[in-house]
Amino acid sequence: MTNLRYPELHSARLRLVSPAEASFDAATKLAGDDAPLFINAAEDAHAVWWSLATLIGHWQLRGYGMFVLLDRQSDEVLGMAGPWFPAGWPEPEVSYHLTENARGRGLASEAVQCILDWLFFDQKWDSVASLIEENNETSIKLAQRLGARPEQLIDHKMLGKVRIWRHAPQPNAAWADDKGPLQ
Repeated sequence: MTNLRYPELHSARLRLVSPAEASFDAATKLAGDDAPLFINAAEDAHAVWWSLATLIGHWQLRGYGMFVLLDRQSDEVLGMAGPWFPAGWPEPEVSYHLTENARGRGLASEAVQCILDWLFFDQKWDSVASLIEENNETSIKLAQRLGARPEQLIDHKMLGKVRIWRHAPQPNAAWADDKGPLQ
């Protein structure tokens, strides 16, 4: 890893960068005219700007946040994933959002595993949650593949009824053999 203010993670197909990193042109890549519409469902440029400011501000306030997922070959934006803990959340969670053309390729699993390795190896977290709606079979299957276990169903004031899925360090993860995702 180079001397960046924010971490940059790597997986087989992805480069994960903070939208707050000065060398990353977040305004063009995430809010420009050609940006993929995944930060905010609204096609309102002002709403996208506020969403982008929130993502960058989260890094400033918490010291961690969502990473932009970039294709390692083309630098195409494929989505976002990362630890997320805005005001009103019961605890930090790992969340992900992919662009339409990135879905169904195993990229969410690859990105979230990379992030979990970073959280457990580098950040020394003991566990992290994912808040998943009961009918979101795709996210439930992803959580299960990554070794998460279901916990209580909660009534979240913004998300409605969601189940907490608990991610904990796995014996075969990158951090377990002293090789983190930054190497």
